[in-house]
Amino acid sequence: MRRCASVWRGSFLAFLVACSAGNNESIPPATPLAPIGLPGRVVPDATGHGTLFVANYYLSTISVVPPGVDAPTRTISNGVSYPDSLAEDKSGTLYAGNYGAPSGSFTSTVTAYPHGRGDPSRTITNGIFGPYTMAVDNAGRLYVANNGHDTVTAYNRGGVTPVRTLSRGIRSPQGLAFDGKGNLYVANFAGNDVTVYPPTKNGPSTIIKARMAGPSSIAIDAANNLYVANERGNSITIYAPDKKNAPRRLKAGIHRPIAIRTDGVTLYVLNYKTNMLGAYDVQTLKRVASTSTGIACPSTMTMSPNGLIYVASTCPSSVTVYSASDLSLQRTITKGISDPVALVVSP
Repeated sequence: MRRCASVWRGSFLAFLVACSAGNNESIPPATPLAPIGLPGRVVPDATGHGTLFVANYYLSTISVVPPGVDAPTRTISNGVSYPDSLAEDKSGTLYAGNYGAPSGSFTSTVTAYPHGRGDPSRTITNGIFGPYTMAVDNAGRLYVANNGHDTVTAYNRGGVTPVRTLSRGIRSPQGLAFDGKGNLYVANFAGNDVTVYPPTKNGPSTIIKARMAGPSSIAIDAANNLYVANERGNSITIYAPDKKNAPRRLKAGIHRPIAIRTDGVTLYVLNYKTNMLGAYDVQTLKRVASTSTGIACPSTMTMSPNGLIYVASTCPSSVTVYSASDLSLQRTITKGISDPVALVVSP
């Protein structure tokens, strides 16, 4: 049985009912697509990257995999209860968003683990309900998208009480991102829009809706271009800073996109329906590489600063590592991995 949240979209109450009933969908792996080579690019050294953290949903653990190692060297379990999201700040503090044990009702928390420690330094409960995704801004403030209460709550470093609670315009928040000015972008799956919140305001300054249908993941590059994965619309929409109502749209080869990442040159798209990871040139939107090798019922992906893509799969459970230059498979991690639903890599 897999985590419902990786495929479920809707109210948190419906999520509880679906999980209790074991209402999970399973899609068989697609026929692998051979990667398309990118001549002239160097495959990065896989041993030069940071520590990988993997949230194992039903085991209620976080696996810690050092760089260049194919199995966890330690496991975090103290304070972890059905972890659904992970984040890390610049000091190396790891945050785990816990849905909580399904004993009639979920008791959600966020637990904070200082660098290298397996015991939480603090536990946040105030304002937490269904922490679907998290992000940390440049000031070290933690933002939590609460899928259960249709809110985004923010906490100062070391704090346990919200210093901001955003609710206006929030409907089933699935993605968070910050632009270069510190504005927060929230992908609202049920609202079919992205709402933008200035650093000092609790109401949206902008609502972006053009050509959106079930936005599940967002990314912003250094030029403040916004990328949106439309899970229901089977498309990626790209919004220039001054053209929020006239996005470019990518549809070819996009089938239920659940996660996107970009370095400003290449856009990476993880498709749930076809078990495919694709790489696209940002300027032309032409696909330059693709692979399905090792991907089966994917739940999420992340990207390291040094040029590796990590994809979590749930049937069977694994984390596969690819070169960002050509999507060639670097290694597969299976030991200690069970129903992985969230990933983070230390810079």
